[in-house]
Amino acid sequence: MAQVKAKGSIILEILIVILVIALIATLLYPKKIWQTEEENTALCRKNMDKILKAELVYQKYHLTYTDSLPGLISFIKEDSTKQAIKDYFYADTSLAEEMIDFLTAQSGEADKLINDIMADTLLYAIIETINYDSNLAKIILDRLENTALADSVKSKRMSDSSNTYILKQIRNDFTAFEIYDPIRDDDSLKLVFDRMTPEVSSGSLLDTLYATNPEWAEKIDSAVSYTLESFLTCPTVGREYKITVTDTSVIKWLRIECPLDSTDIEAGKSDFIKYHLGHLRLENHGKISEDGEKSWTR
Repeated sequence: MAQVKAKGSIILEILIVILVIALIATLLYPKKIWQTEEENTALCRKNMDKILKAELVYQKYHLTYTDSLPGLISFIKEDSTKQAIKDYFYADTSLAEEMIDFLTAQSGEADKLINDIMADTLLYAIIETINYDSNLAKIILDRLENTALADSVKSKRMSDSSNTYILKQIRNDFTAFEIYDPIRDDDSLKLVFDRMTPEVSSGSLLDTLYATNPEWAEKIDSAVSYTLESFLTCPTVGREYKITVTDTSVIKWLRIECPLDSTDIEAGKSDFIKYHLGHLRLENHGKISEDGEKSWTR
């Protein structure tokens, strides 16, 4: 009798474990399904935005839009002048920023070039500012006296020249980065520098990298090509986006729509596991209308 009880107890324990696993699965599976579809939705909308930017590049050269995604991609990728590729990363700021981060992380030379550009841009603004704010010149020179440029600064300050004139001399004697790098994290100057630094577009920075090194240009070409090819279809249904072009003598309109439709929604209901256990309810991801408005930002 005791042996029978032991067997029954083992079976009961197995059933409890199975029930616990089933309970956990019912909690975690829907979360995974929803998360996947949320990611697909975000990617689909990002794709439509990228298509819009590519269409704007196409329109620049053809004075109209195209409803052919393969043709749009082919035009930018196969442009022998490479200007269409440059125009695309000027339009796609996020891609330009990603490529700058990638190239500067991979190459010290690229990082130095970007830092030099930013420093040179800031120093230009500083030189313009000290023409009517000599106190800023004095503050910067005071800080430079505690850096590797100290001897040069001190020797020049022994003359009767103004702080403004001396700082301009220092700027002529050293690179912008040599001046800026040792003082850029100075607490009393950081906010001033942040406020004064003119905006430099990521597109123009990437353009400089593109023109400087053929190896970097090749990597940028590859990144643009990959980006263009990846936005061809909606990640949920795997079909091309719907592009409608209206081109008359008066107007040129473009509409970009997610291809997910009622047939996909009905088909989703027939997937028992995803629909009933995962509680997945498919919805169209939105569109970019003729006036450029994105339905998901309303």
